[in-house]
Amino acid sequence: MIKTIIFDIGGVLTFTNFETIYNDFAEKAGVSSELVVKYHRTHMDKLLLGTTSLEQFFADMSAESGKSEVDLRQIWLGVSLPRRKANQELLDLTADLRSMYSIGALTNLSPHRKILDEAMGLYSYFDYKVLSCDVGLKKPDLRFYNLALKAAGAEPEEAIFVDDYKGNVDAAESMGIKSILYTDNVSFRRDLDIIIAS
Repeated sequence: MIKTIIFDIGGVLTFTNFETIYNDFAEKAGVSSELVVKYHRTHMDKLLLGTTSLEQFFADMSAESGKSEVDLRQIWLGVSLPRRKANQELLDLTADLRSMYSIGALTNLSPHRKILDEAMGLYSYFDYKVLSCDVGLKKPDLRFYNLALKAAGAEPEEAIFVDDYKGNVDAAESMGIKSILYTDNVSFRRDLDIIIAS
C-alpha cells in the first residue's frame, strides 16, 4: 500500500529560466553576468550541499560589485520571483492527494533557491521536506532518499517518487521506490493512476 508521494520541486512543481535570472541579477547588482554564471558553475555542488551559504553567496557578489550597501537579497527576489512559474495544476493535485497520502519534497537546491521556494509558499504543500542544502546530501545519493522515507515513516515499497531527471528516478527505483519520470501533468496523472492501481 502506498503511504507517501515524494516530489522533486524544480522542473516538476516549478519552472525557472535561471539563465535569464542570472543576467538580470547581474545587471541590477552591478556585476558581470559571466561572473554570476561562473560562480554558480564553480560553486554549485557547495551551494546544493549547503557548504556555501546564502550569506556567503551575497557577500561574494557584494565584494565583486564594490557596493556593500546594495541589498542583494531583495534584488535576487525581485528579479527571480516574476520569472518563476509554479505548476499550479500539479500543486493543486498534491493538495487533493494529501487526504490519502503524506506528500513530501525531496529536492536538490541552493540556499538562494530555497528563499524563492519560501517566498512562493511552496513548502505549505508538503507534510515534510528534505532539502539538500539543509542536510548536506543530494540526489542521487541513496542516503538522501532514505531521509525522505524516514520523514514519511514509510518503507521503499510504500513510496512513489517523482522527478524530471532520469538518473534520480533510476536511483529511487534501485531502492525499490516506485517512481515516475515527470514530463507533463497529463502523463504524470496517468502514471500515478497505474502505480496506485497496481
